[in-house]
Amino acid sequence: MPIRLSECADFLAKEGVRHHVDHEQGVVRIVFVTRNYRNLRDEKLLVMSLETPDEGHRCRVSIPRAFAADGDVAATCLQLCRLAAETPLVAAEFDADFEDLRMVVETVVEDGGLTSLQLLSMVDRLVEAAEAWSVALARLPSGRRRRRVA
Repeated sequence: MPIRLSECADFLAKEGVRHHVDHEQGVVRIVFVTRNYRNLRDEKLLVMSLETPDEGHRCRVSIPRAFAADGDVAATCLQLCRLAAETPLVAAEFDADFEDLRMVVETVVEDGGLTSLQLLSMVDRLVEAAEAWSVALARLPSGRRRRRVA
């Protein structure tokens, strides 16, 4: 059974997760204050996008522009791929057209539908990974990764 964006928003609301439904773009934005992770504006703030592509047969939670792609992009992408290999369910994506390094968790929504617990686990996994990955990326040798203010 496909999942609707409104169902996902209801799950988040019932758990008190700060979010905003953007009906025009078909996405739910989820916001967290972080301990270690800093966004491209150097704020301890994580903004996720929750989407239900393929007519609700997939649920995708991502952090667009999770990390700066300037400096040594290849080294940063390689490090993200290594981190993704060590982090179950979390993937790294690079969009060269937009120089966008994203973190992603997604699942297929089959006959049984998506539960609140599954969605919250996806969100939790992504927050935990962003916190850990930001520390690992900060340890790259000087000049290989710089933070860019957007």
